[in-house]
Amino acid sequence: MTSSARRLLTSLTGFALVASLRAQNASDPVVALDEITVSATRIAQAVSDVPASVSVIRLNDLFNPVGSLRDLARAEPGVSVPAAFGATGNAPRNFPSARSFNIRGLDGNRVLIQIDGVRQPEQFTFGNAQLIGRDYFEPSLYRTAEILRGSASALYGSDAVGGVLSFISPAPSALLTELKRDQLGGVSSSYASATREWTHTGSGAIRSGAVAALATVTHRTGHEAEPNGSYPADPSSFTIDAGLFRVDYMPGTGRTLFLTGETFTKTTEASFPSLITATFTGQTGRQRITRDRGTLGYDVVNTTGYFRNVQARLSWQGSKVREIYETRQSIPVGPPPPAPQTFVPRRRLRDSDFRNRGWSGSVQVESAAQLDGKAHRILWGVDSSQTKQTRHEDFSQFDGTTGAFLNKVFVGENFPLKRIPDGKVGRYAVFAQDEFPLDIAQHLVGTWGLRLDRYRLDVTDDALYQNLAKGTAPVGFSQWAVAPKLGLLWRVSAQESFFARYHRGFRNPTNEDLNGSIVNLTTPPVFYRTKPNPALKAETSDSFDFGMRARRPGATYVVSVFYNAYENFIETFSPTRNPQLPSSPIDPVVYQSKNIRRARIHGAEATIELPLGHYEKSLAGATWSNSLAWSRGDNVTDGKPLNSIEPPKWVSALGYAAKDGWGLRFTATTHARQRRVDSGAILALWDGRPPTPAQFVPGGVTLLDFASYVNVTKNVRLSAGLYNLTDRRYWFWQDVRELDRGRADLQRFAQPGLNARVTLTLSF
Repeated sequence: MTSSARRLLTSLTGFALVASLRAQNASDPVVALDEITVSATRIAQAVSDVPASVSVIRLNDLFNPVGSLRDLARAEPGVSVPAAFGATGNAPRNFPSARSFNIRGLDGNRVLIQIDGVRQPEQFTFGNAQLIGRDYFEPSLYRTAEILRGSASALYGSDAVGGVLSFISPAPSALLTELKRDQLGGVSSSYASATREWTHTGSGAIRSGAVAALATVTHRTGHEAEPNGSYPADPSSFTIDAGLFRVDYMPGTGRTLFLTGETFTKTTEASFPSLITATFTGQTGRQRITRDRGTLGYDVVNTTGYFRNVQARLSWQGSKVREIYETRQSIPVGPPPPAPQTFVPRRRLRDSDFRNRGWSGSVQVESAAQLDGKAHRILWGVDSSQTKQTRHEDFSQFDGTTGAFLNKVFVGENFPLKRIPDGKVGRYAVFAQDEFPLDIAQHLVGTWGLRLDRYRLDVTDDALYQNLAKGTAPVGFSQWAVAPKLGLLWRVSAQESFFARYHRGFRNPTNEDLNGSIVNLTTPPVFYRTKPNPALKAETSDSFDFGMRARRPGATYVVSVFYNAYENFIETFSPTRNPQLPSSPIDPVVYQSKNIRRARIHGAEATIELPLGHYEKSLAGATWSNSLAWSRGDNVTDGKPLNSIEPPKWVSALGYAAKDGWGLRFTATTHARQRRVDSGAILALWDGRPPTPAQFVPGGVTLLDFASYVNVTKNVRLSAGLYNLTDRRYWFWQDVRELDRGRADLQRFAQPGLNARVTLTLSF
């Protein structure tokens, strides 16, 4: 930790302790119960009662409306959303998107994203050449999002080794009961200037007897985010159409049978003028992402007896990402230099799709039992899922002058082909968790949990995969894993507690890790190919969290530290030798996923919120909040820092909410400069052409934002925000950690300058 970060964390911690000690002698009533979390323990509990670091975010927050994954991370230190920009790789075939979700320095397929408990499609990438991110959902369809920090494999299995992002949709029966109404509805429209984005959402719920139903639909259109600089972004436009429907049937008290349907479609049209050179005359593309889900569920809630809460779920989900590119360029024909070069025009079409479809089911039972004179809250159940995954690519080359078809060959790859073999992933698990008091006064509460997980990847070898594999058989994977967890909660008082947590985590290699194939045996200067690694192991982790949390009339705060140790950390597509050494078609550079024997990440987080009216009555309604996160990550085996670590981030906000229906908030967000960089990582992506790249490291920045809202009438609300008030030019480290500082178009990856968002909501 840098000295400045250490001083800041010490100051924040001290301020929280002073405020809480002052609050102990205050006569104010205890603050109301805090947010409820489900993802932290799979049981609905107040955040203050769980031995974990978790954030619950209301997606209709008036001060921080969430329209994308990046909006979720705006006010969350220790969390970031690496973005993908079109035309960034050596073979630039990716669209602008959110490529991942980063929690405490881990991202990609180490972070589980789920919607109503259904696992979402994984990220798919080939180095920096091709990318399919995690833009599979529309946040306006859901009520809350939960960010669980740290390993959660004991609850959710593989892919949750870095944490969990959970979206939770509203239940119409519970929503209408909470609002004491039998029907409700609303429409909203918003405009965001940074992306020239319009969003229109309509929703409604109704109840009649034992049946309740809810529907929400959203239509969103927008364009590329225009950076603050002289180099424009590559043009793109997108359209999102999404909807969610749920119907509840309640045959009796505590019984709910429900059916949920969800659909999502995002279409992006893009062109890439940043790629234009003397011989590359243009590229355009179209990407269409679709995802459909259906869930049948049955809930039973009892106030007495052994079976207090029973939940059964059966879900089907199918997703598809189809991408079509058209490129025009001139290619040399005839003998190589120094002979005179002759160029002829070519038109190339590439058509690819990535599909995930399958079933998942779970049954979990919450029980109450008296054991040894102590009340135990027991959770146990089973999870299972089967997902079929395919990736298919086709390519055609035409004469650029006559339009005549020429062939289906590119850099030695014969199309059509499959970059991964068809795979079927099976996940089967049993889990148990027990929460119980350790003393009569129930000041000490212990939790233990265990998950026994079976993971199996079966692959199918066929001619299309062998077009790239060249006789190398694909590799499957099968493993049993045991993931224990321990937790301790010490309630010092009704307002303050300490927590400690240990989790054993694991992440199984994906089909891409094991079998991803890409080949270039014809085009200099670097000849390369990939090769499966049948010896690849699952990575494992031991994660420790320690913290303190309080919710007092004069202060709400959470301070925590964490330490995560990893073994067999998976590094995808690592070169087996220096890629800048001479290579040839018969001696290419081989890229192969490998295990890094040891890695570690540790850090600290602090959040403090002060209701200023507690200290000065004239400031009633005003709050001051501060959040800070710092972490450090190392590849211990090679003695190098992990570039996925987010630099320190501090968010300080001063807000005011008036009783007569208006409010405002000023926010200062400081992103520190990344001080520890593995500058050699970018060389592994280099194609050998001079000059030698050097890692671009953006400077730190402090951003100022302003947000406000006003209830115009009982049913009409207007909210607005101004972001980057000082019009700073800045970059996020996670966006540029693979970019050369010598690029002429670095400003293309900068964030927008001063921008605004306005939302009008009508409820009835």
